[in-house]
Amino acid sequence: MIHDPISPAADFEQQLGACVNAMSQDDAIGQILVFERMHGRLNMRHIADADLVDTDIDDYEMVVFDGGNTSGDMWKHVFFPRQREHYFVYEA
Repeated sequence: MIHDPISPAADFEQQLGACVNAMSQDDAIGQILVFERMHGRLNMRHIADADLVDTDIDDYEMVVFDGGNTSGDMWKHVFFPRQREHYFVYEA
C-alpha cells in the first residue's frame, strides 16, 4: 500500500491546530508570540490562543508557541505562515 505524503500546507495547518489545542489545555503554561512588520520594523506581541484562531495567520511573519505544561514539559514551535514552514523543538 502506497501512502500519499501529506502536503506542506496541510501539515502546516495540522501542526498549527495541534499547538493551539495544546495551549488551550487545562495544564498548559507558556505563551504565544506573533511577529508582524509595521512601518518597516518587526514588532513582537503576545496573543491569546482564541485571538489567534480569529485572525488571518498570514498577517504575521512568524508565530512562536512557547509552550509546556504543569508536569514540566517545555517546547517551542515556530511557524512561518507565508512560507507554510514550521519547526518544533522539545526541551527535555
